[in-house]
Amino acid sequence: MTPVDILAISTHPDDVELACGGTLILAVRQGLRVGLADLSAGEAATRGTPALRREEAAEAARRLGVAWRCCLDLPDGRIGDTPEQVEPVIALLRQARPRILLLPYPQDRHPDHAAAARLVERAAFLARLKGHGAGAPHAVNRLLHYCGHHPFQPAIVIDVSTVWEERMAALLAHASQFESGTGSPTALSDGSFLRFVEARAVCHGAMIGVAHGEGFAMSGPVGLSGIDLLLPPAGPRAYRNFA
Repeated sequence: MTPVDILAISTHPDDVELACGGTLILAVRQGLRVGLADLSAGEAATRGTPALRREEAAEAARRLGVAWRCCLDLPDGRIGDTPEQVEPVIALLRQARPRILLLPYPQDRHPDHAAAARLVERAAFLARLKGHGAGAPHAVNRLLHYCGHHPFQPAIVIDVSTVWEERMAALLAHASQFESGTGSPTALSDGSFLRFVEARAVCHGAMIGVAHGEGFAMSGPVGLSGIDLLLPPAGPRAYRNFA
């Protein structure tokens, strides 16, 4: 496992692709190193075996262009803020050494997602303490919460309009979850779910005057060296605030 600039942590293998795949594609194209970590293999899902879901996750990672993807094999359906589950995440952070950490929203209605947010936040805090466990301490610069089942007013919105098709292609690599013709029907395999995914991106995009956006929540302020850093780029990508 090599160090990365951005580490996106997914409770289940398709969560990151659902929420912020476009942001990751853009980061890779900007020359940043990106890693993905699935806390669980999604073994409790109605559709798809763990082996198949690992294959789909690997293909999605290839389509996103990330440096690597790993799975911590924590128990799907029983994610919790416990020492047994926190320690592997601390080890991951100390090996990957990300500057930016993307993680679920703590008020998400899915209990595993909410628990994962608390778990990762605790791990990020402990990973920076020299006296806690093995490995060199590491402090993450910024934690960003991506949008899952629970809508929120984003603190920042990334314009993903130029990579929307590629972003959806990465999501659809998880065919066992989203194809309607195979397996037991679920809320995700209903064609309306993908329309919801796009509708949310359109909503977030409209907040800054673009076609598609991915929103993130933050805890704490962002430090800037000058107010000029808030100025939008000139030209057609001069983002407007419609929120």
